[in-house]
Amino acid sequence: MKTYKLFFLFFVLIITSCSEEELSDTSPFILLKTGNEFSQSGDYIPVGGKIKFGIAAVGDGVPITNLTIRRITENEIITELDKGVFIKSGGLDTTVTFVKSAAEVELWQFFIMNAHRDTASVTTTIYKGEGSAWGDIDYFPSIEIGYQNNQSLPKYVDLNQGTSYNETSIAGNESLIDLVSYYYLSSGTSSPTLSCPSYPSAREFYPEMNDWSVQNSILYDYYTTDNNLITPEQFDDAQNDSLLVNAFKPSNVSGTCKFCYTGKVIPFKTGQGKYGMIKVIRADENNTGSINIAVKIQK
Repeated sequence: MKTYKLFFLFFVLIITSCSEEELSDTSPFILLKTGNEFSQSGDYIPVGGKIKFGIAAVGDGVPITNLTIRRITENEIITELDKGVFIKSGGLDTTVTFVKSAAEVELWQFFIMNAHRDTASVTTTIYKGEGSAWGDIDYFPSIEIGYQNNQSLPKYVDLNQGTSYNETSIAGNESLIDLVSYYYLSSGTSSPTLSCPSYPSAREFYPEMNDWSVQNSILYDYYTTDNNLITPEQFDDAQNDSLLVNAFKPSNVSGTCKFCYTGKVIPFKTGQGKYGMIKVIRADENNTGSINIAVKIQK
């Protein structure tokens, strides 16, 4: 055990070390917020428990262009987030949530870059607590929405409530929408597609979303989807959020998911940090058709 701890400490120091002189010469600055609302270095959190970080950063008068978050354990380095941004003034102020893995020790690294390619980072350590804390889920067994040229069905979905909206009822509810769907040919291949208001190609099919003051994002795990790593039977059997969290692989994600054919199971994570899965009950393959999905999402 002592050998493991020494190895892990050495590994962490190699990845994250920098001299005080290097820190003082770095123009951006990043810190993690304190307070009861946020996870702190040294916390013990049970498997499945929520990890919540508040991040504040400034670019020293230069736009911030990237935020990267890594989870480092004894066995792997997981890039949980690698996001391009362009924050000209006021700095970065955001909250992110994750779920504690089964690893005994997790080193979390938060890294920003500005437009001059100056960087800054901060790290914190989270330990595995006793027991488990897998959470409850909501289940919406059938949500049917139309593609872009469907004139009869609603098109916009609030995944938290399992509610869909049409062109009339959406007024005043734009900030609730996580998901839209459309159909097109991707390099000649039929593609029922799921997307979200913040994704540029979705706004090509639904240009009205360009005027929404809130354009929510979602990340779909397309690798798990394309390779059928989760079966419809596994989706049906999920009674808590354990499968929802563990099925989502952040290394192969996008704000849109193509080739969502009947029977596909699609892990996702919302912009608010909730994990979920979608099972495609039926997907038409024409732009006037519709897609019928079942959804399981963290409460």
